[in-house]
Amino acid sequence: MTVFNYCRRLAVVTLVGLLPSTAMAGAAYIYEMSSVSEPGYGGAGMVARANDAGTVFSNPAGMTRFDESEILAGGAFTYISSRFNPDENNTVEISNNGVGVPIPAGSAAYIHPLSDRLKLGISMQNYFGLALNWNDQWAGRYSAVSVALLAPQLQSTVAYEVNDWLSVGAGAALTLGYLSDKMRVDPEEPGRADGKLTLSDADFAVQGNFGVMIEPTASTRIGIRYLTETDLDFKDAPDVSGLLIPNPNTKNVDLGLKMPQSLMAAIHHQWNDELALLGSVGWDEWSAFSRIKVGLRDGDIETRLDADFRDTWHFGVGAEYQYEPKLMLTGGISFDTSMSSDRTRPIVLPLGAMYRYGVGFKYRASDSLTYGGGFTWLWQGNLPIKETSGVSGHYHKTSITFLSFYAMWH
Repeated sequence: MTVFNYCRRLAVVTLVGLLPSTAMAGAAYIYEMSSVSEPGYGGAGMVARANDAGTVFSNPAGMTRFDESEILAGGAFTYISSRFNPDENNTVEISNNGVGVPIPAGSAAYIHPLSDRLKLGISMQNYFGLALNWNDQWAGRYSAVSVALLAPQLQSTVAYEVNDWLSVGAGAALTLGYLSDKMRVDPEEPGRADGKLTLSDADFAVQGNFGVMIEPTASTRIGIRYLTETDLDFKDAPDVSGLLIPNPNTKNVDLGLKMPQSLMAAIHHQWNDELALLGSVGWDEWSAFSRIKVGLRDGDIETRLDADFRDTWHFGVGAEYQYEPKLMLTGGISFDTSMSSDRTRPIVLPLGAMYRYGVGFKYRASDSLTYGGGFTWLWQGNLPIKETSGVSGHYHKTSITFLSFYAMWH
C-alpha cells in the first residue's frame, strides 16, 4: 500500500469513525452537571427555582431574588452503566463489551448584589459532554475505544430587576472545548494486530446565556432561559501506530462541531407554607449538532456529514417539601425524547429517551450555612444500534447515576 493511498484510507477512517464517537460524547446537555444542587430534582423546574446560587447558570435573571451574597460549591459523581450485547447478525470478533465509567465532577457559583435591583454572578460548570471508555477488543473498537468531549465553562453574569414582577439576566460563558478520541484501525491483514489512531485538540468559544424571570403573584414565578448555538472547531493531525507505516505524514483533520441552541421554560408555585410544585418544558436543537463539518487542511477532502439526529424535547414535574423549619426535601421526575432512532443510533451512542428520577435534601445548619445532597437515576433501557461494519446488537439496561453533595454560604 502506498503512502498516498494509506493517507486517503486513513482520512476515510477518521471521517467515519470520528463522527459517531463525538456524537456520543456530546449527546445531551446534562442538567445534573450544571449545578451540584440539580441531582436533587430529577431535571424538573430548573430555570424557575432560583433558590440557590446555581441560578447564575440555570437562569441569570433569578439572581435578583438574592438580597445578600451567596456561594454554592460541591462535588458530584456520575456513573454510566451499559453493556453491548451482539445479536446473530454480528460478525466482529469481540470480548468484554461493558461500559462502566465513573466520572467525578463539581461546580461552583457566586452571587453578589450591587444594589437592590442589580446583581452580578460568576459560575463554573461543565454542562456539555461525556467521557466513555470501552475494552480494547469490544465490537465497536474501530469507531472508538476511548472518547471524551468536555466543555468546562467560566461564566460571568448580570441581572436587573425591571419592576416587581419582571427580571432579566444575561451571561457570557467562556468555554474550553476539549476533544480526545482513540480508536483501533483494522490492518486488513490476517493475523496482524489492530493499529491505533488518536486525535485530540482544544478550542475556545463563548456561549451566550439569557434569562427572564416573571413573578405574576407572590407565590408563583415563571422562568425562561435561552442558550445560544456555539461552534467548537477542532484541528489535529491523527497519530497512527501499529501498522506497516507506523506514522504516516497525515494531514490535519478539521472538525466543526456545534453546541446546540437550547430553550427552556419552567414554573415554581408555592402551594402552601410547606409545599411548592415545579414544572418544566424545553427544546434542544440536536439536529444542528448532527451536521458536522469535516475536512483535511490543505487536502482534497472536505464535506459535511449528517448523523440524522433529531431535536429533543424535555418535560418535567417536581416538588419541594419543607419537612421541618431547617430541612427541605426535594424530588422530581422528567422525560427527554431521544435524539436518534433505533435505525440511526451509532454504535458509540448508548443514549435514547431519558427517564429521570431524583430526590434530595437541603439542611439549614445555621443562618450562614446550608448543606445538601441529591441523587438522580437516569434510565434508558435497551438501545438497539444501527448495524455497521459487521457490528449488530443492542445496549442492555443502560442507565446513568448522579450523586452530589454541596454547601451554601449565605
